[in-house]
Amino acid sequence: SGKSWSLGGLGEESMRVEAEQPLNVKAADLSNLRVGEAHKIAAARLFHSSVAIPIWDLIPPHPLIAVIVLYTPLEYGEPWVHDYLDPKRNPKMVNFLKEMTHSMPLAIRWMNVNDAWSSNVTDFVQDPRIKARRMWHVLRIVVCTGWMRICNTDNTPKTLPAKIKAAFVSTLPFWKDYFEKWKGQHLTPPPNGDIRHSMQTFICSLGAFLLLSWLHHFFEVDLSTDFIVLLGSFAAVITLIHGAPNSPYSQPRMVMAGHLIGAVVGVAFDYLANPNFGDSAVLPLWVAVALAPSVATAIMAFTGTTHPPAAACCLIYMIGGERIKSLGWIYVGFPTMASCAILVFCGLLQNNIFPNRKYPLFW
Repeated sequence: SGKSWSLGGLGEESMRVEAEQPLNVKAADLSNLRVGEAHKIAAARLFHSSVAIPIWDLIPPHPLIAVIVLYTPLEYGEPWVHDYLDPKRNPKMVNFLKEMTHSMPLAIRWMNVNDAWSSNVTDFVQDPRIKARRMWHVLRIVVCTGWMRICNTDNTPKTLPAKIKAAFVSTLPFWKDYFEKWKGQHLTPPPNGDIRHSMQTFICSLGAFLLLSWLHHFFEVDLSTDFIVLLGSFAAVITLIHGAPNSPYSQPRMVMAGHLIGAVVGVAFDYLANPNFGDSAVLPLWVAVALAPSVATAIMAFTGTTHPPAAACCLIYMIGGERIKSLGWIYVGFPTMASCAILVFCGLLQNNIFPNRKYPLFW
């Protein structure tokens, strides 16, 4: 058997000593008991004594927000432990429970409010929009109150010459750093090439030039066509592939993709500057000549396919004569891409003959 006491209500002082419950009730009969009776019987089997204090919210309609249970288990056999929750033998317990019913709602509400406050502060600090709005309000206060003007009053130049001098002095650190860069970074320049490297470069370059020159002569003289195989930019391509085969700018990806971008941009910009295209020619030729290779260089830099001769390929089309301009979009495929493929093939064929050369480093 056991005893249980409860104190409930908003400050309501009501102490009930529950009568001893019979312990011979079967589990199947618990469902037939009144509400609360089964809990009393279950508590009597587990505890020698127990106190359940309902905690109601302070704000109407005063919902139940917590239940505090004090109990002494049956296995604790000391008499003073069993008497601790008995209000007849421990009068202080009544005052303790009374104060708990008053203080616990306040404590729980404070905990909830504090958690909500912390969450709102975190969101406020981390939200960039709110942070920017807050900084804007602070800036408005600083400007409207004249604090910024007051702080700068003593050092602000009043006359126009003084303002010009102050502006010039403020730029001196920039110009100092700018001209310091002209001195160089004091890095070690690349070493001179040996005779073997020079001879290998000569043999490979000569083979590539001979092949392109023969093809150009074959199409122009033997076949009597207007097709062009040789462009000025291909000399720079041959120099890179055979003179610096380990350079990133010499690799097949840079050669092919860079020339594709340069040729496409050159032909496209010709529509904007060539008077033969009528109303579409909206740019002066001198502007288009400067703009086209610049755009091609920027696209190559963005795509990671920077290849210096490709910008020259774009410029050659922009300032070319009627023979080049008559090719139109054919210029992209022939001679640009076809000749670049031939030069890459020459690099594969000739560079790898020598044991000290490997080409390409990547595709």
